[in-house]
Amino acid sequence: MHISLSVISEFISLVAAFFSYKKLKGTWYVYAIPFLFFVLYAEIGATYYWTTFNRTDCPNGNVHIYLWVSIMETIFYGRFFWKVFKNSALKKITESVAVVIIANYLFLFFFLYVYIEPYFYLMALHGLCFIILSCIYFYELFINAGEENVLSLPDFWMAVGIFAYFSGTGSSFVLHKTLQHANIKFMGLYLYNIIPQVLSIILHGCFITAFILCRKKKTI
Repeated sequence: MHISLSVISEFISLVAAFFSYKKLKGTWYVYAIPFLFFVLYAEIGATYYWTTFNRTDCPNGNVHIYLWVSIMETIFYGRFFWKVFKNSALKKITESVAVVIIANYLFLFFFLYVYIEPYFYLMALHGLCFIILSCIYFYELFINAGEENVLSLPDFWMAVGIFAYFSGTGSSFVLHKTLQHANIKFMGLYLYNIIPQVLSIILHGCFITAFILCRKKKTI
């Protein structure tokens, strides 16, 4: 079974979270442990499903697994932004955005027989929402940071990871069909496949940085 860069980065991030558990306990970041475990388990399951089962009998391939990963991402990252925003209006907007995104994912899963293309477009929209929330957070942070070193803040690195990941994957999701038919390869992997994997390394590298910084400054 092929082990992707995403699986490796998720595993390393999960191990880092386990080693940092004593410091993460009592902070919001402790919830990263079950989240990363779920994502890693689903990623391995999706790879196994793709290589084991007859694809002609599965019109959605392994997308149904990634759909639930997307739902969990929406919950986890939505909760992150809800936590870091101080403004009650921004908190309500974050909640509303997360609910609408999750409702759309559930609609695809329960009411459409084939939903590969709608899923990728919804993922792009999902990513755009988190990019905008990240930009709002950065704006608030730099306006109110004062003399505080933002590079020492775990929340900053989480937002950087989220922004970088969804900024890159958004375009690949929108162009998924084009990239898939183009058969463009880089280092032996299809371009539409390697882009999310490389960005996953950046995302989970930011996770690890946040875990390390949490030892110095806890955030509830």
